[in-house]
Amino acid sequence: MELQLSETAQGAVDHDCPVLVLGGPGSGKTTLSLLKAQAMLPVLQPGQEILFLSFSRAAVRQVEIRCRDTLRSEERRQIAVRTYHAFAMEVLRAHGRLLTGHAPRIVYPGDENLSKAVFEGDWGTEIERLAREEGRYVFGQFAAAAAQLVAGSASIASLLANKYPVVILDEFQDTDDAQWALVRTLSERSKTVFMADPDQRIFDYDSRVDPERLNHLRAHLGPAEFDLSGENHRSPNAGILHYANAVLINRPLPDTKDVITRAYWANAFDSTVHAGVVWMLGSLRKAGIAHPSVVVLARTNALVGKLSMILAQEHNFNGQTIRPVEHDVLWDADLTAAAALVVASILEWPGCPKEVALGQTFDRIADYFDAKNAANASNAARQTSERYRTAADRARRGETQRLASAKALAASYDSGLVLQGDPAQDWLHARDLLAAGNDLSDLLANARFVRLFRATDEIGSRLASAWDLRGSYGRAIDLVRRALEAGRLQSDQRDLRGCVLMTIHKAKGKEFDGVLLVEGQYQGGFFRDTDTEAQRAAARRLLRVGITRARHQVAIIRPQGAAPLVG
Repeated sequence: MELQLSETAQGAVDHDCPVLVLGGPGSGKTTLSLLKAQAMLPVLQPGQEILFLSFSRAAVRQVEIRCRDTLRSEERRQIAVRTYHAFAMEVLRAHGRLLTGHAPRIVYPGDENLSKAVFEGDWGTEIERLAREEGRYVFGQFAAAAAQLVAGSASIASLLANKYPVVILDEFQDTDDAQWALVRTLSERSKTVFMADPDQRIFDYDSRVDPERLNHLRAHLGPAEFDLSGENHRSPNAGILHYANAVLINRPLPDTKDVITRAYWANAFDSTVHAGVVWMLGSLRKAGIAHPSVVVLARTNALVGKLSMILAQEHNFNGQTIRPVEHDVLWDADLTAAAALVVASILEWPGCPKEVALGQTFDRIADYFDAKNAANASNAARQTSERYRTAADRARRGETQRLASAKALAASYDSGLVLQGDPAQDWLHARDLLAAGNDLSDLLANARFVRLFRATDEIGSRLASAWDLRGSYGRAIDLVRRALEAGRLQSDQRDLRGCVLMTIHKAKGKEFDGVLLVEGQYQGGFFRDTDTEAQRAAARRLLRVGITRARHQVAIIRPQGAAPLVG
């Protein structure tokens, strides 16, 4: 694929490593890095590859798509695209025994969250002990352990450098301390190419991500720098980037037809958002885009979930009925997975003794609140988990329940749960039993988002097969767990088409024909009155990321009276 490069971009391709390429959204950093990789492929020896590191599976997917657009098939086979975590885990699994004498074992995030929730001491100290004494590593330790292996063994370092003589690092400004330590060790033997946008640094909440990372790189390697900030290949004929940059630096907003804003009154939020999505899809089709992609972005998972429920219903806007919009959702959904397993446990009730059925359901409810406590430490969540563990013990001993919701669920069991063999209807029937009490309202809300995994068909298929074989959903918990795991794995790997919902953080590195940025009246606000100057600057960087995901059109939907974007 022949591409016309600017003089600056061509200079980066031609210059020897190390190289640092700076540029904003859509400036062509990724494409340039792949062209540079292409130029270096002829010097590789048999079996060698160029290593391309990025942050998420979704970002890796985007790089792989760009590879198909830029490189020939035989060239693509010589480029290994990995996340930092995946690469570090490969190093750890291959050589980790050298650190502790134990074969390394991986503690996956869900298991870590549950363990952290019930651990009463300092979790940071505990995970260090698990690694040191038991060879068990949580995800956050992978990079540090890999860096220790590479820095401590010339043999391992030489093996990696021989396999990957060139390393390309995407979104380098967001590397944390451990990842930077790993990169430093790799750079001693391999040629390195760094890509960065200082204004897309949106992980300020992580104390391990140092805002001075680019200066650390300059001091350590002194790379040749090439600035592409003046280039825009994503939306070259639109005013989107100028608008986003004005938001970033808090300067007057340019007048452009490519970015529109709409204010809503609180009672019209649902219909305004729904109408905005339908309008944008129609506008892009009228512009000649036969199958437009539109992303709806919000700051919080809670608001993303609410927006999904809005798009799934009919609304009336200006006297017209708006039909539901088929859409997809990407989000971090550990709580939804935990809630789904509670519903699955209820599906197992028929044919199960009462003490077994209720004991299992109350344990799954406790698991949910353990996960909630791990995600955001809360005495209320911890205490609720403890109450349901007690309820599970009482159920197994055949004792009367004291907790109101547990009593209600026990009464539901006693009245007989009648299932029909229709997985969709049976699922809804079991799920609605969780309306037993106010303490389960959050769990019920998350259970309603199971379809966000796009695993509904998979869940339904597995449950239907179980019913056909046994006339019951006897192993529903295991069936649902496997379906959700498969759905979550695939969610970062599929092509994003049509209408998609996600948080602004998850949108980083992606691009769409249209973007709707939605601010809630009471949640997911762009700015808060209590924001410090640093927090407001971080919010502006985040908004810039959201706005610049668009190739053609942006709509910003905000409540009446919201603080202005600039000024």
